[in-house]
Amino acid sequence: MASEDAVELGRCLRDLPDPGAAFAAYERLRRARVERRVVAAGVRSSTAKAAGPLARVLRDALLPIFLRRQGAEAAERLHGHHIDWDTPVATTAGAARR
Repeated sequence: MASEDAVELGRCLRDLPDPGAAFAAYERLRRARVERRVVAAGVRSSTAKAAGPLARVLRDALLPIFLRRQGAEAAERLHGHHIDWDTPVATTAGAARR
């Protein structure tokens, strides 16, 4: 996520001459991805409670199955994001300027 942040901030500073507008555009571009993906993943993982003996046995037996099925999809959601460096950043959520 830090690399994505750096690339987006670089694009905004490159394309928008006013630093205030550049940082506003950066926040607009990053907020949705960070809040939806990363914060949601953190909330899900932090709300887990300690499992009892039976739950631990079931978890340990079933977890490898679930990880195989969802591991690639989850990795793609978090790590498969693409930022088009060549697309100029617009000052608003509308169209980019050329």
